[in-house]
Amino acid sequence: MDGYEATRRIREEEEKHGVHIPIIALTAHTADEQGSRITEAGMDYHLTKPLSKEKLLDAIAQIHRSPLQGQLRRSVG
Repeated sequence: MDGYEATRRIREEEEKHGVHIPIIALTAHTADEQGSRITEAGMDYHLTKPLSKEKLLDAIAQIHRSPLQGQLRRSVG
């Protein structure tokens, strides 16, 4: 099982329980290369390698501030 399949399964469970768990994708690919696949899987954010502390903290802060708790999907790269 890869991250895309894991995300799809998590999203299915969320539907049953009425919750949303923020999921951040970490890939070596740009948003253009993986963007639609990430969005289709239900991931909330996309970070690219090499990962910087600042980018990760920004994604976490955006999720924390979001009234929809991760419903906003975006790429941080």
